[in-house]
Amino acid sequence: MQNTKKTLLALLLIIFGVFGSDIKNIVPNFNPEPPVVKILNIEEPSQDILESVSIFSSMVEDPDDRAKIAIFNYEFANRVSSYKTTSQQVNDVYALAGKIFFKGALVDKYDGLGEAIIELMQKCVGEDNHTLTQKEKEDLSANFLGLAWVLIHTR
Repeated sequence: MQNTKKTLLALLLIIFGVFGSDIKNIVPNFNPEPPVVKILNIEEPSQDILESVSIFSSMVEDPDDRAKIAIFNYEFANRVSSYKTTSQQVNDVYALAGKIFFKGALVDKYDGLGEAIIELMQKCVGEDNHTLTQKEKEDLSANFLGLAWVLIHTR
């Protein structure tokens, strides 16, 4: 048993002596990089939507905030198309849900974020208060899914 250990150690030293620093290329990496995990499974949005929401990528810098805002907007986007509501009610629900979800953590943290969200919402439903059509709700959903996608896929 003792000779086997000495023989194995001698063999390892000979291999290292022959191959030197190239041993890393021969021996497989037993600690591979962990795979990148997507926090949300969202299809890449259309080019028009990407252009509308690309501003959000440069606005929000903190990775945790990006993930939280993406999750919030993903949930909003998935629910809004089933609401029977007016444009003002959608705005109110979004604002109230955001206040509860973020607990004030984003207030005044990112210049222009609130205004950009309002502009995106108005782009989808207009400025006048009215009952939303199914097309407007689908447009809201697609754009807010795009916002979520941009936050988790770009930097």
